[in-house]
Amino acid sequence: MKLNSTLKLILAIIVSELAGVIGSIFTVSAIPNWYATLVKSVVNPPSWIFGPVWTTLYLLMGVAAFLVWNKSSRWKPDRIEIRKALDVFVLQLTLNVLWSIIFFGLHSPLWGFVEIVLMWLAIFWTMVLFYKISKPAMWLLVPYILWVSFAGYLNYSVWMLNQVGAVTQINSSQIASQTQFDEKNTTFMIDGQLVTLVNGISIVTEAPGSASKITTTYFGNEATGDLTGDGLPDTAFLITQDTGGSGLFYYAVVAIKTANSYKTTNAFFIGDRIAPQSTNIIANSRELQINYAERRPNEPMTTQPSVGVTLLLKVTPTGVLEGLTN
Repeated sequence: MKLNSTLKLILAIIVSELAGVIGSIFTVSAIPNWYATLVKSVVNPPSWIFGPVWTTLYLLMGVAAFLVWNKSSRWKPDRIEIRKALDVFVLQLTLNVLWSIIFFGLHSPLWGFVEIVLMWLAIFWTMVLFYKISKPAMWLLVPYILWVSFAGYLNYSVWMLNQVGAVTQINSSQIASQTQFDEKNTTFMIDGQLVTLVNGISIVTEAPGSASKITTTYFGNEATGDLTGDGLPDTAFLITQDTGGSGLFYYAVVAIKTANSYKTTNAFFIGDRIAPQSTNIIANSRELQINYAERRPNEPMTTQPSVGVTLLLKVTPTGVLEGLTN
């Protein structure tokens, strides 16, 4: 059956976006848990940026593939070139999905970096083949290869910064082990970046040379109880972070009590401009319960939060604070 141009365009975009959907299966659950505990480059963007960027790039990929696919020809050599270009396009799209599986699903920055190099080469090969058939199709892939180049650098940084020696050094010297825990003077991680509170506040520049400030503040709502099953009292508390925009982001942090000291977990994101109510530690299940109010779906952010929500968190054996699946 011969497909018309409109159907070809729709199918090309659906196939491209489907790669993103498959990858997100492994990405979404890893970002607030494993990924949040990693040390990252200072130029690592906030996690929320990746979704819109990738959605746009998959759309551009689909349109590029359509422009090549739609170059119908009765001359056999031309048909062979079009088929070859689309085969290589599918190859790079497959490598795109595999990267999410390896990096986020298998928690392997090393093999993720190896794979993303192969993906970059496949994208470049696709661009060369597309250029011979449709120059606009090739240009539509330029933002894609630039973003993958940046993603490759971020992947490499995560691999280097989180090797055993580097992590041990950070854990021992920067994520403080305190004999007397003071929640207003402590260090923890938010999205892989170290934050140190002094008298309940931290103010840092967003990037070197930038006038924008990131302000992290102790909020309170403390709860004490055993979250690790060792019989020792751990402490949970909330903090807020203002990144210079309109949002005010709330996080939960746990200070794990050991025999002689305390060690903080990663900060777990709760919500933007919510209304915290209470924080409890459920002893028998060793769960951290956070009660707060948020807005109804589709309500503007200026609306006062009025819908009650209960969030359950746990501390894993490796000291990671993560959400429980409802």
